[in-house]
Amino acid sequence: MRGFTLSSEIAKKAALARQEGKDYKILDDQRGVVGSGEAWDESLADSAATILNDRVYALRQDGKRVDVNTFDAYACEYIHSGLRLPPNLVASEGFWRWLAVEKFSETIEARHARPDNPARLRNYGIEASIESNRLAIIWFRANTVYDADADDPYHLAKRPAHTDFWESAIIRHRYGWCNNLARVFVKFQYRDPSSNKAHLHSTDNNGVRALYRTLRQLQATVAFEYLTDEQIWKILEEKSADLRKA
Repeated sequence: MRGFTLSSEIAKKAALARQEGKDYKILDDQRGVVGSGEAWDESLADSAATILNDRVYALRQDGKRVDVNTFDAYACEYIHSGLRLPPNLVASEGFWRWLAVEKFSETIEARHARPDNPARLRNYGIEASIESNRLAIIWFRANTVYDADADDPYHLAKRPAHTDFWESAIIRHRYGWCNNLARVFVKFQYRDPSSNKAHLHSTDNNGVRALYRTLRQLQATVAFEYLTDEQIWKILEEKSADLRKA
């Protein structure tokens, strides 16, 4: 399947111009293409953007700042299931830049912007890795802990865990971690599905961040993908016994 891409240069020009209130049009010859064959259906992005824009503006009522943890938990299902992305587009940084700038710029600005301070360009994936693109972050969050056996396969992705946990613990290490480890880790650190209260301290270097480092080391010798959830939970308990609790 094929989709559009944007270079960082063109994406930056478009994003900055729109942040200044200018009507910047991206021309056909400024877009690249990734993949081949049938074109990806852009209307899927339009539908998802409409839903998310309604949600993010609802969270900004009365001038309040957006609770980003609440918004991301809501958005992950619509981004993951709604876009129906094939693997070749998921892997393309240029595609994610195009998607962010062309289809979701209103959403990104509403989520990130502060008075007189627009969203940072890295949230569009501009001059930054794919893991900084806000749409990609939300998609990988949903995909990494997707639970096909559950009534709601997005129940773990919807847990109101802190954004830093999703980005630093789950998404940043997604290539080296197996999905069952990621799913158990979410349950371990955020034990109440309806609460954002963490088990281990979120920011202390001797809290959950120390467990990130330990698991990276264990991944070299432990085949987590062959362990049961109970076995993984036991490892997490043992390796965190002396770490600072929240």
